[in-house]
This record gives sequence, C-alpha cells and structure tokens, in this order.
Amino acid sequence: MAKKRRKDKVEQEDYEFRPPEFKEDEFLKKELTDTRTAVLTIVYAAAFGVIAGVISLNGAFVGLAFLAALVGMFTLKWFYSLAKVDTSGFAKKNWVGNVGSFFFTFLAVWVLLLNMPFSDHADPTVDKAIVWVDNGTTVRGIEYKLDKISKVYNWVAINTTDNADTMISKAGNYTINITAKVSDNGDFSSVKIAIGSPSSTFFDMTPIGDRRYGYSFNSGMLDSSSGLMFFISATDNADNNIVFRPDRAIPVVA
Repeated sequence: MAKKRRKDKVEQEDYEFRPPEFKEDEFLKKELTDTRTAVLTIVYAAAFGVIAGVISLNGAFVGLAFLAALVGMFTLKWFYSLAKVDTSGFAKKNWVGNVGSFFFTFLAVWVLLLNMPFSDHADPTVDKAIVWVDNGTTVRGIEYKLDKISKVYNWVAINTTDNADTMISKAGNYTINITAKVSDNGDFSSVKIAIGSPSSTFFDMTPIGDRRYGYSFNSGMLDSSSGLMFFISATDNADNNIVFRPDRAIPVVA
C-alpha cells in the first residue's frame, strides 16, 4: 500500500500545467473588429439621431422621429454587411450589446438636438404675478400666491395689515401696475397683456429686470362688477406660446 502511494506521489509531482497557446494574431484581429464595430455603431446611431432631430423640428412629428430608432436597429445588421464587418463570430451578447449602444447613442443625440441651442419645444412660463396699487400717496402690493394648505392660488396683500379685496378703487383713479415673471429657455418675440377678457386688446408689457415684465393703467377703466382680471400672452422666438390668467379676479371698489 505504501508503495502505491509513493507511485501516485511521483505521478503528481511529474504533472506540469501548460496554458493554452496564446494566438496573438487572432486576439488582435478580434480587438480591432470589436473596436471598428463599436465606432461604426456610434456613427450609424448618431446619423439616425440627427434625422430624428430634424423630423422633430415640428413638435407634431416627435412620434415619427422615434420610429427612426427602430429603423436603425432593424437595419444594423445590413449596415455591418455594407461596411464589411464580419459578423459570423457574433454571439447573442454581441448583438444585444451593439443594439444597446445604438439605442443609447441615438437617444443622446436626439435629446441633445431637441434642446437649446438647437431647437426649442418648451412653452414659456408666467408666474409670481404682483399687482401694485398706487393711490398717489403709498404703493401697496397684492400677490398671486399659493395657499399651501388648500393648494389654491389667492390674491393676498403683501402687507398683512391691508385687505386685498378693498385696495383697488375705481373712483379713486389709482395707478395699477401689473408685474409678472416671464421665463423661457430662449428669447421672446412678444409679451402682451389684455385687461378684462381674452378678446380685449393686447398691449405690450415692458421688461423691468430680473425676467419681470410690467404694465400700468388707470383703475378708472375697470368694471367694479367684474373686478380686475387680466391675461398675459408670452410667445418665444420658436412660436411657443402660453396665455396666463389668474384663477379669480381682484375685487374693485366702486
């Protein structure tokens, strides 16, 4: 038995691990093919991203632009063939990886072209409206503010000792100055305001700094039965437009 163990020990000591032969040429060829495939995939995806961006210049065709991604993914194999990429050795994971690279590259280019400075699809915003009331002696403000409890916007006097419902007088011929913050990711072609109803004449508002615009008029032109209601129309250079109106009018004392 001891003799057999010595024999097994000799055989184990004679065993030598020999790593498989490293085929440098095949390795370099595979690496170059993978790199070339990755670059071609990115270029092909970027081209379809640009096509989608051009289609999306009109916001109505955004859905159609997304189809460009599907067309690109389904024609990827054909593109490899045209570019003389050998796909015979591609496994399933290679195809999944390349399709994934195509989609995310396409998405990145498309989203980039959907935003400034390439294009503008966002409407302007109008908020933080304040009505300033000048009675000839003092200037007091009425702010359009969200009530955090009721989640409803109300007109609230900036000075808590004032009553917003009695601050504007038609008979007093007070000077009323309506201001609001008007924002956009581009430049404006117009910021206008109409007093009373959206069918009234719209007048240009004046920029007063810090993205705020203002418009002044006399309280004598108001109707005490309907109060002070206004409509602010903001249009940017890409023709995106929004019309802002408060949820309720400010009472006007006769």
